[in-house]
Amino acid sequence: MELIKQIKDAEKQAKDIVEKAKQDSALLLEEAKKQRADLLKQSQQRRIKAIEDAVNRAEQDGKAQADQIAQTGCEVVSFLKASCSQKLQSSVEKVLSRLQQA
Repeated sequence: MELIKQIKDAEKQAKDIVEKAKQDSALLLEEAKKQRADLLKQSQQRRIKAIEDAVNRAEQDGKAQADQIAQTGCEVVSFLKASCSQKLQSSVEKVLSRLQQA
Protein backbone atom coordinates (compact mmCIF):
# COMPACT_ATOMS: atom_id res chain seq x y z
CA MET A 1 0.00 0.00 0.00
CA GLU A 2 2.80 2.35 0.93
CA LEU A 3 4.57 1.51 -2.30
CA ILE A 4 1.48 2.39 -4.35
CA LYS A 5 1.23 5.71 -2.53
CA GLN A 6 4.91 6.42 -3.23
CA ILE A 7 4.42 5.55 -6.91
CA LYS A 8 1.41 7.87 -7.15
CA ASP A 9 3.35 10.63 -5.39
CA ALA A 10 6.27 10.11 -7.79
CA GLU A 11 3.89 10.24 -10.77
CA LYS A 12 2.34 13.43 -9.41
CA GLN A 13 5.78 14.96 -8.92
CA ALA A 14 6.78 13.93 -12.44
CA LYS A 15 3.62 15.52 -13.86
CA ASP A 16 4.28 18.67 -11.83
CA ILE A 17 7.86 18.78 -13.08
CA VAL A 18 6.72 18.30 -16.69
CA GLU A 19 4.04 20.99 -16.29
CA LYS A 20 6.52 23.42 -14.75
CA ALA A 21 8.98 22.69 -17.56
CA LYS A 22 6.26 23.44 -20.12
CA GLN A 23 5.45 26.74 -18.40
CA ASP A 24 9.13 27.67 -18.15
CA SER A 25 9.76 26.83 -21.78
CA ALA A 26 6.69 28.88 -22.81
CA LEU A 27 8.01 31.84 -20.82
CA LEU A 28 11.46 31.43 -22.33
CA LEU A 29 9.93 31.26 -25.79
CA GLU A 30 7.95 34.47 -25.20
CA GLU A 31 11.02 36.21 -23.87
CA ALA A 32 13.06 35.05 -26.87
CA LYS A 33 10.33 36.31 -29.23
CA LYS A 34 10.34 39.71 -27.49
CA GLN A 35 14.13 39.92 -27.69
CA ARG A 36 14.05 38.95 -31.36
CA ALA A 37 11.37 41.57 -32.08
CA ASP A 38 13.39 44.21 -30.23
CA LEU A 39 16.56 43.29 -32.10
CA LEU A 40 14.71 43.34 -35.40
CA LYS A 41 13.25 46.77 -34.60
CA GLN A 42 16.68 48.11 -33.64
CA SER A 43 18.17 46.65 -36.79
CA GLN A 44 15.49 48.26 -38.93
CA GLN A 45 16.03 51.61 -37.21
CA ARG A 46 19.79 51.39 -37.81
CA ARG A 47 19.18 50.45 -41.43
CA ILE A 48 16.78 53.37 -41.95
CA LYS A 49 19.25 55.76 -40.33
CA ALA A 50 22.09 54.42 -42.48
CA ILE A 51 19.95 54.89 -45.61
CA GLU A 52 19.00 58.42 -44.58
CA ASP A 53 22.64 59.25 -43.87
CA ALA A 54 23.70 57.84 -47.24
CA VAL A 55 20.98 59.82 -49.03
CA ASN A 56 22.01 63.02 -47.23
CA ARG A 57 25.67 62.48 -48.12
CA ALA A 58 24.74 61.74 -51.72
CA GLU A 59 22.61 64.90 -51.89
CA GLN A 60 25.46 66.99 -50.49
CA ASP A 61 28.01 65.40 -52.82
CA GLY A 62 25.67 65.82 -55.79
CA LYS A 63 25.04 69.47 -54.94
CA ALA A 64 28.76 70.11 -54.54
CA GLN A 65 29.48 68.42 -57.87
CA ALA A 66 26.69 70.33 -59.59
CA ASP A 67 28.01 73.62 -58.19
CA GLN A 68 31.52 72.79 -59.35
CA ILE A 69 30.27 71.80 -62.81
CA ALA A 70 28.27 75.05 -63.03
CA GLN A 71 31.32 77.06 -61.98
CA THR A 72 33.52 75.28 -64.51
CA GLY A 73 30.88 75.90 -67.17
CA CYS A 74 30.80 79.61 -66.34
CA GLU A 75 34.59 79.75 -66.53
CA VAL A 76 34.57 78.00 -69.92
CA VAL A 77 31.87 80.36 -71.23
CA SER A 78 33.84 83.37 -70.02
CA PHE A 79 37.01 82.05 -71.63
CA LEU A 80 35.21 81.38 -74.91
CA LYS A 81 33.61 84.84 -74.90
CA ALA A 82 37.00 86.44 -74.26
CA SER A 83 38.71 84.47 -77.00
CA CYS A 84 35.87 85.00 -79.48
CA SER A 85 35.46 88.73 -78.81
CA GLN A 86 38.83 89.47 -80.43
CA LYS A 87 38.00 87.35 -83.46
CA LEU A 88 34.53 88.86 -83.65
CA GLN A 89 35.90 92.40 -83.57
CA SER A 90 38.41 91.52 -86.27
CA SER A 91 35.71 89.94 -88.43
CA VAL A 92 33.41 92.97 -88.03
CA GLU A 93 36.23 95.29 -89.07
CA LYS A 94 36.95 93.15 -92.15
CA VAL A 95 33.27 93.11 -93.14
CA LEU A 96 32.98 96.87 -92.70
CA SER A 97 36.15 97.42 -94.66
CA ARG A 98 34.92 95.30 -97.56
CA LEU A 99 31.54 97.00 -97.49
CA GLN A 100 33.23 100.39 -97.70
CA GLN A 101 35.35 99.21 -100.63
CA ALA A 102 32.37 97.94 -102.53
